[in-house]
Amino acid sequence: MSWHDRPYAYKDSYSGMGGAGPVHTRFGLPSPSRAVKLLLIANLSMFVLQALAGDFREGSLGPMTAWLAVTPAKWWELWRYVTFQFLHGGVWHLFLNMLALYMLGTPLEGHYGSRRFISFYLLCGAVAGLLYVVVELLLIGPQATSPLVGASGGVFGIILAAAVYFPNFRILFLFFPVPIRVAAVLIFAVMGLTILVTLGGVLRGDTPQGEFWSHVAHFGGAVAAAVWIVRERRGGLRLWKARAPAEGRWKKNMQQRTKTQHEVDRILEKIHVKGIASLTGREKRTLKKATNQQKTEDQRISRL
Repeated sequence: MSWHDRPYAYKDSYSGMGGAGPVHTRFGLPSPSRAVKLLLIANLSMFVLQALAGDFREGSLGPMTAWLAVTPAKWWELWRYVTFQFLHGGVWHLFLNMLALYMLGTPLEGHYGSRRFISFYLLCGAVAGLLYVVVELLLIGPQATSPLVGASGGVFGIILAAAVYFPNFRILFLFFPVPIRVAAVLIFAVMGLTILVTLGGVLRGDTPQGEFWSHVAHFGGAVAAAVWIVRERRGGLRLWKARAPAEGRWKKNMQQRTKTQHEVDRILEKIHVKGIASLTGREKRTLKKATNQQKTEDQRISRL
């Protein structure tokens, strides 16, 4: 795909996001969050296996692609709607998807939490694969055998979510720094226009080209993300009822620390008024735990 379809060069990546800033590596880049790190490792590992299995030989369909890619001819093999997301068609394809996953997935995981982020990512990818199969069966028929690989469905879902939750997140789009909400509008507008124009050509007897099928899959990932976000914001059905919507790990930790601090303040006030002998066993344990946590944090800061 062309560079403007994959605008994943970033500048001022965490400006305007609010909350805690990211942890940075020694090179000044944000450290990938836990789920993002696992996804990066999984994709890179699968790419190596693809290379070893011969998936990138010209003129042949490699065994990894044959077994794990989404294809209309085997639409009923449900595992493919997950496994195809970890395969790629080449180094550039892998690099652009992983760059987007790393840069946008890291703050989004902080927003959702690891479990919800992985569910969101895989669901967007699965819907992308499903829409690809449905459209190809409708336009070409059951004889269609072209495989679909790549993490782009999940990545485009992440792009849409980042544009909603972090609208001031700035990226380099066509070599100009712009807020991601602006870039997302342009990306999805071009995508939708391309699909409509191509469908018009299909009605005139033209055969859809590869770029059309990529846009169909990307559009599926974005639609899944949009439905997820709308249901979440309107209080629809949630799989994790115990967790507040759109509450990331950092926010939960801050709420817990605030609650603990209020309890410690109450205990210290009680000691001031009634003496330490007035404390209950639970209050003593709370005070000891808070003291140990503060010592650990002080030691960590001193090592920075």
